[in-house]
Amino acid sequence: MKIKVNDKTIEIFAGARVEDALRKYSPAEWALVRNKEKKVSDRCGHEVGLDGELAEGEELVITAGSRPSRPASRRILIALLGLFALASCRTFPPASSAGRIVIFHSNDVHARIDNFAKVKAILDAERRTGAEVFFFSAGDNFSGNPVVDRYDPPGEPMLELLDLLDVDVLSIGNHEFDYGMEILGRLTSRFRTVSANMEAPPGVLPGLKPWVVLSARGGVNIAVFGVIQVERDSGLPSTHPDKLKGLRFSEPLAKALEMKALRPAAQVLIGLTHIGHDQDLLLARRMPELDVIIGGHSHTRVDKAEKVNGVLVAQAGANNLFLGRVDLWVKNGRVVKKKGRLIDLGKERREDAAVKAAIAEFQRNPALARVVVRAPHEISDKNNLGSLMTDAIREVNGLDVAFQNNGGIRLNRLPLEITLNDIYTLDPFGNPIVEIVMTPAEIRGLIKASFEKDSKIDLQVSGLTYAVRTDEANRVGEIRLRLPDGSPPAEDRTYKVGINSYIASAYRFAHQDPGRSLQTTVADDLIKYLESGADLSIYRDLRRAIWEDPPAAPRRRIG
Repeated sequence: MKIKVNDKTIEIFAGARVEDALRKYSPAEWALVRNKEKKVSDRCGHEVGLDGELAEGEELVITAGSRPSRPASRRILIALLGLFALASCRTFPPASSAGRIVIFHSNDVHARIDNFAKVKAILDAERRTGAEVFFFSAGDNFSGNPVVDRYDPPGEPMLELLDLLDVDVLSIGNHEFDYGMEILGRLTSRFRTVSANMEAPPGVLPGLKPWVVLSARGGVNIAVFGVIQVERDSGLPSTHPDKLKGLRFSEPLAKALEMKALRPAAQVLIGLTHIGHDQDLLLARRMPELDVIIGGHSHTRVDKAEKVNGVLVAQAGANNLFLGRVDLWVKNGRVVKKKGRLIDLGKERREDAAVKAAIAEFQRNPALARVVVRAPHEISDKNNLGSLMTDAIREVNGLDVAFQNNGGIRLNRLPLEITLNDIYTLDPFGNPIVEIVMTPAEIRGLIKASFEKDSKIDLQVSGLTYAVRTDEANRVGEIRLRLPDGSPPAEDRTYKVGINSYIASAYRFAHQDPGRSLQTTVADDLIKYLESGADLSIYRDLRRAIWEDPPAAPRRRIG
């Protein structure tokens, strides 16, 4: 897919995150953003998280200072296009006061549960004022914290905490599928869950609805519908396709526009979306019937919710660092005033004791000590560990070749009893696996780029072996590839290659196929590979990548 960074168009793999785009755009700029010397924002100047998920056509701006500013050329371009007009970033003028409804909201929590005790304290304090209070979630509550991800059953701590928080409505995010349909069914059966552009077979996701209507005091009906993002090429959300079997999805904006039919029966109409901030702005431009859009997916930090075509658009960043708050004043059956802002949970000191105790109990997660497999011997050395990791990537995802960079191998050895904690220590970064269809020449280009970073072997491999030959100045002269049977790969065919997203975005190598995220990590694949009964006896004294010395100079004949 194509996106823009500082007005430069770059092509990157489908399912890429903000940090992947920054690495590909400029390693130096990426380092400045990572070290908080610069910020990355969207076209309206809202700071976005590095783990925010990108979609085709999005624009990022790297800036310095506390309030990012758009270049003059970008301001002119936006004004001319009129798609996301400067009105998208205006504040809402004051309006007359009336009966007040308060909606707190979160999105893209990704299993970060620590701040939920603060969220509960804030909700209860507002409820004690007598205000009409609701709590919404705009998707992606799952995936991102082993305490939750590897609980038995997976995700249960999140479900119990959402119950303690009295969440009113949730929309489905693409990472809600990561634990499988059974676990997602537990979510939809326990909470009001909305997603209008997905259909499930009867009984698969009990309780899932396109929309719900909440009742507030004074006979006020609040209609809330959900939509989930889909990738342009596949028509599916950004998760592993195997997790979506039996489900059908439609284009989210088109389906959202059908929700105009809810307007006559509701005094308040809200889109609880998981499509990204850019798409939320576009929806607001096309659907002025909406009162509010509360969004997710792009991890956009909208400190002050903005009015777009009369619609208030809000999003609360990611990872449970902020809690969104939207205030609505309803008078004579319509919203007469609305505003929204974020609450920085890092600055909050109040905590609910019961929720805090529940979180502490969940964090004593015995599941991480679970023995996944008992190996015949300890597996040590990066050649053996890297071979194990790449074998797992290749086998689990049905690939031809897989690579793993040495810098991503963060453990020196795996013990005889390999636990979940060992696996997450070996692969702590959780970078998704990217599949790229490559020719042998492109594979050599990747190996060459990796070797030239530090003039040494950097990539562990599965599905082939390789040898790098250099001259006396360590310049790469030849890279020889061999398939497992010892034969060279066919130069006129392509191979499905798996690499992590760090390699895909940070290494400079030519490849015609931009690739696609498989929405799985090395740790995920290792668990499946080890549990499948893989033969671990082979991971001893392996060496699939070789740096050959330069050929000796021919002896000068004397006489």
